[in-house]
Amino acid sequence: MGSRPQDEKLRRRQEEDRLACDIVDECRVQLMLRFRFLDRALWRMGLEPVRAGGAYPLATDGERVLCDPPRAIARFRGSFDESVRDCLHLVMHCIFLHPFAKARKNREAWSLTCDIIAESAAMEMCGGRFASADDPARGEALSELRMLVGRLLPGKVYDLVEAMVETPEGQHHRGLGRSALNQWHDLFERDDHGAWPAFGPGAGEGADDGEPSDREGDGAADGIRTQAAGDQDEADAPPPELPQPQSAAGTEGADEAEGDQAAPDAGAEEADERQGGDAAESGEGAGHQPSAEEPERQWRDLAKQMEMDLQTFSREWGEGAGELMANLAVANRQRCDYSGFLRRFMVVAEEMQLNMDEFDYAYYSYGMELYRNMPLVEPLEYKESKRVRDFAIVLDTSESVSGPLVRRFVEHTFEMLKSSEDYATSVNVHVIQCDSKVQSDLKVTDLRDVDALMEGFVVRGFGGTDFRPAFAYVDALAKRGEFGDLKGLVYFTDGYGSFPEKAPGYDVAFVFMEQEGEPTPPVPPWAMKVTIDEDAIGELGKGAAL
Repeated sequence: MGSRPQDEKLRRRQEEDRLACDIVDECRVQLMLRFRFLDRALWRMGLEPVRAGGAYPLATDGERVLCDPPRAIARFRGSFDESVRDCLHLVMHCIFLHPFAKARKNREAWSLTCDIIAESAAMEMCGGRFASADDPARGEALSELRMLVGRLLPGKVYDLVEAMVETPEGQHHRGLGRSALNQWHDLFERDDHGAWPAFGPGAGEGADDGEPSDREGDGAADGIRTQAAGDQDEADAPPPELPQPQSAAGTEGADEAEGDQAAPDAGAEEADERQGGDAAESGEGAGHQPSAEEPERQWRDLAKQMEMDLQTFSREWGEGAGELMANLAVANRQRCDYSGFLRRFMVVAEEMQLNMDEFDYAYYSYGMELYRNMPLVEPLEYKESKRVRDFAIVLDTSESVSGPLVRRFVEHTFEMLKSSEDYATSVNVHVIQCDSKVQSDLKVTDLRDVDALMEGFVVRGFGGTDFRPAFAYVDALAKRGEFGDLKGLVYFTDGYGSFPEKAPGYDVAFVFMEQEGEPTPPVPPWAMKVTIDEDAIGELGKGAAL
């Protein structure tokens, strides 16, 4: 007799889980009917009911949609359109790779930035469909943001939000105070980010040292990962009614979802079955253990295919979804491995070090045993290896380039050279500053002297941009014998300039600072082009050993 109340609670809990999953599935069906190009993205993740006690009905870890049944049902009862928008918002995060992007220094600012980006794209796509009561206020806030930063791209929005978050209480940044920031939290947050891999343990400097956030939604960050123990109070309520389908196709989708949930135990086992089905569709066999990087890789591939689809087969959507296309381009940009790129400038040099690869222990031991202290073979003192010795770094110091950015690029480049055994200690590197003419030339012959040399380093120039004077100067140095074996020239710049008419007799690479949403300038066919962003410059020299 005593077990009947518990059995009834379990039954109602399972009924609640099934209903919540049906709601999310119906939301996905409606989005798929409206946005065919989202088909794979909407059904990419399995669905798992998780009672976390957070503020939002949905969350994701990049592999699963984590649904909080009581809140998902309450959201549906309030407005089905809001439930659909919650689902679209979460999928936008994944398409833009927000759950995997390394969190910026301020977690609150980066989390809010991701919500603003996702919601702005969702609002633009939906138009008047799946309307939300807060859309007019969101539209006003987005217009204000565009006036402040231009196109809504992650870097620009984050810089503004971070400055506002770090502004002391009672003060303002660009006329905006904490009240505006709180309003943005209320308008743009729709899901919990606590399960994002970027915010997980060991996420790096993006974490806020484990300090709790004062935002209500962040309080569920840890709880969203695992189902809370014990029964919820909502389990005592009567089983809610099943949602009504919105269309004939929606009915079919709901029926399919209900068929998938016909197992007696609709809790964690049901979620496992859903995930197993998704894994089978993606070609993952039973027993396949995906690596930590696999979900990110799969989402990255999906985002690239979606961008290509919108540019070709679904061009009408691409032309009418500027925010979506712009942020897809940001998500799909190729990040350069700057340390690997510098290997292109290696030359063969003979180093004074033991070559243990050619050392024969048998002859050595036999000689020591036969003659006591007379080995038959000595270890070779020279070893041929690839080492960077002679190359030039040219810095564009025109007015459009930030002086501190130039200095950081030089500092981190030399830090990388010093930390790697692939680069010789004794070098011949010329650091040349040039705008419309050569302003200075700093010659480095020993990497151990770099720290002292950088103390007196001053950025000079800030005129126009012309690449030709630097090439003419380097050619003159080579003719005078300043370079024993000039392997190449690295030109750090951020804009357009005049190129030499003829290809030089050495490798050339232009390293461009990426401007979000803007294409990098073209380079001549004889030059390589490398694109890095400001964050990547901050990472140069960290873990740079090759």
